[in-house]
Amino acid sequence: LTHEQIREHFASTDLETSQMVKVLQYLKLQGITIEGEENAAQAEEAAGEAEAQPNGTKTPLTPEEEAYLKEYLSEVSTGKEVSQEMVHTLFENLADGDALAEAALTSIYLPVAANMAADMNCAEIHLADLIQEANVVLLTALSDPEAEHKDDPWLRLQLRKGIIAAIEDQTQQKFQDDCLVAKVEKLESAVKDLTDDDGENRFTIDELAVILDMNVDEIRDILRLTGDDK
Repeated sequence: LTHEQIREHFASTDLETSQMVKVLQYLKLQGITIEGEENAAQAEEAAGEAEAQPNGTKTPLTPEEEAYLKEYLSEVSTGKEVSQEMVHTLFENLADGDALAEAALTSIYLPVAANMAADMNCAEIHLADLIQEANVVLLTALSDPEAEHKDDPWLRLQLRKGIIAAIEDQTQQKFQDDCLVAKVEKLESAVKDLTDDDGENRFTIDELAVILDMNVDEIRDILRLTGDDK
């Protein structure tokens, strides 16, 4: 299939970018090759980043998450106001290899990373985990030797992109897990329907593959996973 064919097919459904990404993921999991998939994926990713620009919390924080965020911010916040001039100076010192500047910037931007993660909160990943992912991005960005110019806008962009990537990875993992669960349930249902009352199987694995339109090796893997491969 081509990306244009898929778009035309779903043109009347008004799918959001995140839903279209799931369609592409599903087709890939079914072994369907998409021509120009790399360019299409890049386009979807760019659109996804535009969607991910938060105008507030995407998924409202629960009372527990709000309490966690408040406690976390109280632990990492210095309580001191930092001027833009000071931040600019620290970035300049960082460019000169000043380790103390890196530590100071880390301290300054830990609350920034946490608040950004909270603003982009979603159901697919726990807030605490998303904050930790943002912290990893923060530390990696500040210590990145290949970045030519580091400043406040650059660092905030790295944080945003890192948080988006973490959300997308978790969303894709959940999608794959859901697909696996659906396949297991489908296989278990077929095994039950094709089993005699005395517990004897009335099918071969090759026949089951035809019935379910699944790969034989995939069926064997699922049977081993569920303990039904005896």
